[in-house]
Amino acid sequence: MRQPYQPWTMARAVESGRLLLEVEEVQKAFGPITVLEDVSFNVHEGDRIGLVGANGCGKSTLLDILSEGGQDLGEVRKVDGLRIAYVTQVRDIAEDLTIGAELERKPRQFKEIEEELRSIEAQMADPAFYDGEWQGVMDRYQELQATLTTSGGGDVSGHATAILRSLGLEHLDLTQSVSDLSGGERAKVALARSLVGVGAIDLLMLDEPTNHLDIETVEWLESYLVDYEGAMIIVSHDRFFMDKVCNRIVEIEGGESATYVGNYTESLRIKKAMRDSDEAALKTIEKKIDHTTQALQHMKRANKYDKSISSKHKMIEEMQKERKALKARMKSSPKPLHINIDAVEKSSKDMVEIKKGGLTYSGEETKIVYEGLDLEIRKGDRLGIVGPNGSGKTSLLKVVLGEQDLSEGELDVSPGVQTGYFHQDHRSLDFTNTCVDEIAAVAPKMEYGKIRGALGRFRIEKDSAHSKIGDLSGGQRARIAILKLLLEPTNLLLLDEPTNHLDLHSKHALEEALIGYSGSMLVVSHDRYFLDRVVTGILEVKDRTIIRHAGSYTDYLSRRG
Repeated sequence: MRQPYQPWTMARAVESGRLLLEVEEVQKAFGPITVLEDVSFNVHEGDRIGLVGANGCGKSTLLDILSEGGQDLGEVRKVDGLRIAYVTQVRDIAEDLTIGAELERKPRQFKEIEEELRSIEAQMADPAFYDGEWQGVMDRYQELQATLTTSGGGDVSGHATAILRSLGLEHLDLTQSVSDLSGGERAKVALARSLVGVGAIDLLMLDEPTNHLDIETVEWLESYLVDYEGAMIIVSHDRFFMDKVCNRIVEIEGGESATYVGNYTESLRIKKAMRDSDEAALKTIEKKIDHTTQALQHMKRANKYDKSISSKHKMIEEMQKERKALKARMKSSPKPLHINIDAVEKSSKDMVEIKKGGLTYSGEETKIVYEGLDLEIRKGDRLGIVGPNGSGKTSLLKVVLGEQDLSEGELDVSPGVQTGYFHQDHRSLDFTNTCVDEIAAVAPKMEYGKIRGALGRFRIEKDSAHSKIGDLSGGQRARIAILKLLLEPTNLLLLDEPTNHLDLHSKHALEEALIGYSGSMLVVSHDRYFLDRVVTGILEVKDRTIIRHAGSYTDYLSRRG
């Protein structure tokens, strides 16, 4: 069993709860495009801020500004001596090095310490330095050296290797090239090195830290960050992760920011309650405006010109100002996707059955994926498949789909089963087609106007409708692939990482659609929030077989201990 990794810590440089950083009316534009228009929030010690918003709203840009500056307008004020570590979305890893050499590279958080040390050393080299008040500077020099040592800067490789052991990678040969590692292993090596020394950091900023990590590693990172004593700002699309780690949410929408107290789920409840309140207030004020306007018109028709007419005019003006303010506060969010996936009613009660199934891959080395596998998928089952990377989750989908033959055993698919498959790499799409042509291929009788309307509802705007699939972003491709699923008659959905590349709004819309789907589902996903909302059972891939658990993902976690 993995042992939890304990970060190196040092005495906090600031008092508990002290203000660390202020962001005030920050703006940033790239050419004619304004990304950040009015972003304001504060960071105190103990804050664990989740930074959320649609893809392209400027989250990573904001982290860059907090780290290096570069805003067009506004201010970022930091407490004196604030230590910041920034783990970027693009993993800092040198693939041409050995693992050992890579682990010896000092991560970004030591940059400021070493720069300040070099600056002091330059002062010390000047004989005139000792004619002034040099003792305070020397004390600072010793403090920085101690910080560098106690936080792991003197032995980055040793500390990083300890983290790798806690991640279950103690078997790695440090003389091996980084380029020989799997994508998941490279992500863990990069993570291990980036976390060295964060115990000496006051503010840790992480951009999509769970990307390319399996669930087990994400859980380890959650525990690590829960124990971390400094403040944090985290950009993430992993809602389960934010629920576990964050205590405040800052949402960027339309270039502006809004702050909510609590984790991600709590922020959704607060946001909905605020919007419901504003909608109720708007209805009330509009009724009052109508009533007062009618009363005023009645008085004018009756030729009752007195002081009350003037007062009613003023009342209407004030209420119109209030209405305008309410509408401004309720300004439109990105249009939600309204997805409706209908299931055909042609399947029997028992849809798919695997008896004594075995799956073996032959190559340079024989790999046994499954042996003695017994599995039933019945009508109405909504099953999530979990397990380590490379354990055979996608292979199981391919077996059920008929793309992969069992090495032994039987696969029985009942007559009437109509399958829809979502490939995580979007292989169901023809990358040479335009968006319009891709939809026309699956729905040849659909009129052009209706195709454009469907694409618009999936936020494929006018300018992109005639673009080739290969030129689209990952999120756009995912939405096209989901739209194709809607247009095909199915009663069994096989979904391989369906929330990859989707922003939070699109994920929520997909979840709502799948909750309303009357067919059966088999889902491979690392998105634990998605699994918690959509599935009613968990298939755990373990020891070359599958263990079935009833209930949600949270239910599965509670029984797993």
